[in-house]
Amino acid sequence: MSKEILKAKEWLHGADHICVVGHESPDGDAVGSVLGMTWALRTIGKKVSSSLPDDVPANFSFLPGSEDITSDIPLDADMLVSVDSADLNRLGVLVEKLAAPIDINIDHHISNSRFAIINLVDSETAATAEYLVGLLSLLGLSMNDKVATCLLTGLVTDTLGFRTSSTRSETLSAAHQLMQYDVSLHDIYHRTLHRRSYEATKLWGQALGNVCFEDGLVWTQVTLEGKADIGYTARGDADVVSQLTAIEGTEVAVVFVERVNSEVKISWRSLNGIDVADVARSFGGGGHQAAAGASIYGTNLERAQDVVLDRTREAMHNYRIQLTS
Repeated sequence: MSKEILKAKEWLHGADHICVVGHESPDGDAVGSVLGMTWALRTIGKKVSSSLPDDVPANFSFLPGSEDITSDIPLDADMLVSVDSADLNRLGVLVEKLAAPIDINIDHHISNSRFAIINLVDSETAATAEYLVGLLSLLGLSMNDKVATCLLTGLVTDTLGFRTSSTRSETLSAAHQLMQYDVSLHDIYHRTLHRRSYEATKLWGQALGNVCFEDGLVWTQVTLEGKADIGYTARGDADVVSQLTAIEGTEVAVVFVERVNSEVKISWRSLNGIDVADVARSFGGGGHQAAAGASIYGTNLERAQDVVLDRTREAMHNYRIQLTS
């Protein structure tokens, strides 16, 4: 057991009120890891608050404790634990509310900037939820039905139902451990990966109707006007980017999401080994080799699209040269 883990265990058991935080535009791994860690800490009698900078997406509202997540950091919290955030800026508006540094950073992104006092990062795991399955016992925390439901949700969603290249035998072993509890893999899969709201389905129609394809690169955009027209109020893209990867011949898929205040959110997916996390880092973002994201500020969709596609084409070109050299 590493000194960092031992130190984190000591700190967690000595704290009075722990606040667990996750990243903006929360996905299943963020919500599931925040709540999984919250319930695990409660098994040792700790007072725990859960915070996210944005609302919990509707398809994760079934998770126990999701209704108690706020966008505030309690003033009396004496310990801050970040899960599934690669850097401090990913905490969004919560950064402005921090009265002290993040104490413990638990994550699985290879691009993690080690922004906390204690950094527990395992980039080999397919999801932060997978990392937590093995980490909880080392931290002196227990598993129960609620913890297992939350962590299995994070594991299922971040691997797209165990379909991503990051899925390893250890990932399936972690899922097997979680399924020993009173959880339903079928229900989690249906609620998070299969079922979509009417508005999200309409958004797919808009985005897929504007898809562009060029030599293995596929992209589309989600506009503020388009979202307003169909009443889609979430900040994300309803996972349109994953739909693009189903197009035959796709090597890299990119979705541009227009946001307020001249911000454009970009999501990349890579299918053949191109490191899109490296591309994302060019724009202040990060992620995994096969899935990454970034935000560009002070711009519009057209300008963001031009510069991002040029950089992505360059990465694809360099990768192809490496394969033939």
